[in-house]
Amino acid sequence: MMTVDADRILHVARHFNASPERVFDAWLNLDTAGKWLFATPAGQMRRVEIDARVGGKFVIVERRDGEDVEHLGEYLEIDRPNRLVFTFTAPKYSSQITRVSIDIVRAGNGCELTLTHEEVLPEWIGRTRQGWDTILDALENWLQQEFGDRGVLIGPGTVRIERVLPGPIERIWAYLAESDKRAKWLAAGEMEPHAGASVELRFDHASLSSNKAPVPDRFKEEGGCGAATHHEVTRFEPPKLLSLTWGGGADGPSEVTFELTPRGDEVLLAFDNLTWPTCAHLIWPTLVNSSLLGSG
Repeated sequence: MMTVDADRILHVARHFNASPERVFDAWLNLDTAGKWLFATPAGQMRRVEIDARVGGKFVIVERRDGEDVEHLGEYLEIDRPNRLVFTFTAPKYSSQITRVSIDIVRAGNGCELTLTHEEVLPEWIGRTRQGWDTILDALENWLQQEFGDRGVLIGPGTVRIERVLPGPIERIWAYLAESDKRAKWLAAGEMEPHAGASVELRFDHASLSSNKAPVPDRFKEEGGCGAATHHEVTRFEPPKLLSLTWGGGADGPSEVTFELTPRGDEVLLAFDNLTWPTCAHLIWPTLVNSSLLGSG
């Protein structure tokens, strides 16, 4: 068993007002990691490559003072949203390969992150701690900007919105699966309880959203806002997961997924949308207003 000198181990802890899933995903999101991970205020991000699998590698290169600085590593453990372990080296400063562990635990409506950096040379402990503090500050700022009511991009063309709602989970599931309850926040339409079922959704956003602007004709045609649209149930797994086809662009229909996770007396609703629907500007105000799902 490998032993590590205690004076070569660095621990940094931070609380985030975001779910463990959001914080964990931020480390592996190819499209957004470069906005905060190893990014400095005066630097210019030049290259971000992330192969998010055990054995996969990352390369993040930022130009600082006219010189490219590489940050390299390999993923050793990926256990979403609890633990992420990777090797790390920055050849400009040292050829030594070190090990970084990210452990995340839920804490109220947020989470606690503990970063452990092993095999750090004693003379580099102070500077390394300062570097991670700066990176975690950047992560916190990015979370505050990106994980607001608009949701966050979690992959190419895929947006996620999360809300914590009053439980139990069966009650929230009813607001997804039952027509009369779903009509209170999204759209009415009877849904047979199995994958492969067809469902017609009838939208009446004028009664739901504070945005009273008329719906453009192209949105009615493409997304069905204020009209009736046809969808297929692709996954029906009560009371935890519901997926539907959505829209029908040049590349065919996209997909929306609702995932429910119990959190004590509350429920985490995660909404994933593969390609942002054209009627999002009317749908999201109702989803953001959790009271619509938290009453009755």
